Amino acid sequence: MIEEIIGVIIIIMAIRTLLAKNKAERMLYVNVIDFAVSALIALTVNSPFGLVIAITFFITSTIGSNAIAYTLDRLENEIILEE
Repeated sequence: MIEEIIGVIIIIMAIRTLLAKNKAERMLYVNVIDFAVSALIALTVNSPFGLVIAITFFITSTIGSNAIAYTLDRLENEIILEE
């Protein structure tokens, strides 16, 4: 049951990512998808190697999350010149 809920969350976030016009919104939705996929891997693969894969994916998702936060911070400080 929980796998289906996580799958629905991934689908909703994927649709919202495609429909979002703002780059910051897209990056946040992709971040949610990353963490949901790592949870789905951990719940689906029932072996020790599945746990290793889930932990690895979670760590890389965390690094990606930090990169997204850094990029969003840089976007706030960016000066946009309109013509």
